[in-house]
Order: sequence, then structure tokens, then C-alpha cells
Amino acid sequence: MAGADATNRPRMTWRYEPDENPKRKHHWDRQHAGFVTVGRIRVGKCPSTMDASSAQALLEEAIPYSPPRWDRPYPKRLYAVSDGVVYRAAPTNPGTSYHGFPEHPQTFPRAGNARNVKRQLLERAARQGCEREVRQWMNW
Repeated sequence: MAGADATNRPRMTWRYEPDENPKRKHHWDRQHAGFVTVGRIRVGKCPSTMDASSAQALLEEAIPYSPPRWDRPYPKRLYAVSDGVVYRAAPTNPGTSYHGFPEHPQTFPRAGNARNVKRQLLERAARQGCEREVRQWMNW
């Protein structure tokens, strides 16, 4: 544990858990993140350069988000920025591990501490030199 998040919950170190699907649902052979449409769902695809250690590093600096009235001791989502791309991680083994993928702007939360998460994402993007890309993603 290290510090506390915006909801005053203790900050945890989360473990990256790779995609169980043999088709690698959130990976593709391109060197950039993107999306494909499967039915009516947009599926985020991580760049081919994203490996397990890079994913773990993103989780370790991730920003936790939980909607109002979320009563579990772990965040519903974790957010991070890498190379101008916003990533979301969802629990795979609740309270222990997460699996991440590029977040589509239309599925980013609007409630709870979402504004605080956006602010923190922009701050991190500015430090990484990709604030413009993240602002475009946020459509601000």
C-alpha cells in the first residue's frame, strides 16, 4: 500500500492479469492502440509493444475510480495514460488483479470522482508530453 486515493481509501498495488482468451481480446499486431467494433461494442486493442511488465507498471501508477454508492473495498476501475492513450483496467480477481485496455471516450464515467480522475490524467499526460492527445481524447 502507498498513500490514499481520491476517495480516501488506502492506495493498493494491483497485479496485472493477462487476457485469458486465447484470441487475445485486447491485443493486436499494430504498434498503436485502437478500437475494433464487434457487433455494437467497441473493443479496445493494446499496441503490440505493450507487454506484461508495461501493463504492470501502468497499474502501479493507476488512478482509482469508483462510482457513487460503490461499497466494495477495491476500485471498480483503474485509469492510466501511456503515449497519449487513456487505459482502463477492470477487476479480474476482485481486490487483487486487473486487466487493462484502451478506454473509449464514450465509456468514460461521468459520475462520482470522474472529474478528479480526468484532472489527474491530464496532469500525468502533461508530464509525459502527451497532454494534447489526451485532451483530444477527452473532447475538451
